[in-house]
Amino acid sequence: MNCACGKPLHYQNHELEGLIERMSARFGPEVVVEIGDKSYLVQRHYIALHGLKAKEAESLADQGIIRRP
Repeated sequence: MNCACGKPLHYQNHELEGLIERMSARFGPEVVVEIGDKSYLVQRHYIALHGLKAKEAESLADQGIIRRP
């Protein structure tokens, strides 16, 4: 599986990777993030590996790293 950034999953903490894998299996691979009046679908792995800054959301959506629903 790849991270939304395009690289293979690149966790250094394998316990965290396992936790995110279990959450993805149970709740789905993406989470809805609301920033102001906009919503985005963001891969759980991406958030765990990179975090998400509100000011970067539109640029990330334009690049296809996160999605507008």
